[in-house]
Amino acid sequence: MTDSRLQQAIKRYQTAIEQLKTTIDASTDPNHLVADAVKPIQPEETKQQLTLTQVLEVFTARDEVQAALADTTQTSGESLAAITQLDKILKENASAIATICETADWQTSFNPPKEAWWWSLQPEHKSDKFWDGLDWFWSAVSVSSLTISLGLVGDISSRFLTGGPDTLGALAVSTQSILTLLTAGGALTLAGQEAYKSILKSRKIPERFWHEISAGFSLLLVFGLVGLRLSLPQIATQYSQWGFNNYQEGDWGSAEENYQRAIKLNPDDTLAHFRLGLLYEELQKLDLARTEYQIAVQDNIPDAINNLSRLYILNKNYPAAVALLLKALASEQKLKPSAETKHALLKNLGWARLMQGHYPDAEAKLLEAIDLQQSTKLTKNIAAPHCLLAQVMEAQKDKKGALTEWETCNQYADIASSTDDDGWVITAQKRLAEQENKK
Repeated sequence: MTDSRLQQAIKRYQTAIEQLKTTIDASTDPNHLVADAVKPIQPEETKQQLTLTQVLEVFTARDEVQAALADTTQTSGESLAAITQLDKILKENASAIATICETADWQTSFNPPKEAWWWSLQPEHKSDKFWDGLDWFWSAVSVSSLTISLGLVGDISSRFLTGGPDTLGALAVSTQSILTLLTAGGALTLAGQEAYKSILKSRKIPERFWHEISAGFSLLLVFGLVGLRLSLPQIATQYSQWGFNNYQEGDWGSAEENYQRAIKLNPDDTLAHFRLGLLYEELQKLDLARTEYQIAVQDNIPDAINNLSRLYILNKNYPAAVALLLKALASEQKLKPSAETKHALLKNLGWARLMQGHYPDAEAKLLEAIDLQQSTKLTKNIAAPHCLLAQVMEAQKDKKGALTEWETCNQYADIASSTDDDGWVITAQKRLAEQENKK
């Protein structure tokens, strides 16, 4: 068979290539662009743009050339040279073709034979010594970032999941886990890498930048997780406030959960420790309350110092209570306790001194507490200093003065809000009854 059919196929291929090249050159010619900019565009002068039809014409023409080659028994060197030259032009314009179509998608639509390389035409990757030479570095950055991210996810998740996840905790854990898995999947799994490459191709991003972009996403994930980790104290403060609201509403179970979440998110949240100590004291879990107060005292919270000293007194650890109270009162300018808290500190110091048998010092501190409540017109816990002062006077054999203090103690005792007052008021009533019987 002669190569007449091949000549016709080559001619068609040549025509298609020329039209393709002309269109591409016209669309990228800077002189053409200038001309367009300086004069109005008429309908017949509208700049041509490369179309899918032109590309398909080139490919189908090349198919015809391949078919003619297969059927031709005598092929001239001139014909082969022409085909080689036209193929070279086609490959040189692969980048322009790739901007308007994804040839890989046509593999499914037209199912061309494997040897039909033009149907899977891709722009030739030009090696860049600088960028490509750093691929190992960016890969290392990606792996290192993902390792750090996984560690942060584990740390943050364990903090949020303490006591069971709530809505905010579940949202934080699921969001960071999904982002980490997506990033890790794109970098470490074959399916993820293929999907990642497909996305970058669709965005027309040069392949030489892929490693850098992957590293960038990994670093962004690390920065996001670090930001979340650094924001945990603020989130802990919110949990502590929710817990305090629950405490005031009498929902002590929810209050404990929120306090524990706050402490898990930020172990240094001394206010949350103090509030949890208050809750445990209400629940008569005094050992747990003492532990929480001890942590809060490290941040010099005056109310925590006062409450811890009271628990020391109840536990008969008077030296520890006195040392704590003396230090707090000596640092009054720094701690700036409220009048109510200072009143309680003086009362507890007088109480501890009473139990130690230091009656003059106990009397002095209790009188100072009484003077403070009168000068500042306090309305809470005003009975306690009088109840204790009555005991001091009894110990000093001042029965008349003691009786006066017992009367005040009985008058102002608030049994509903103070368990200490309950025991003292019983003694006060007993002393008053004894005095009444003597009349």
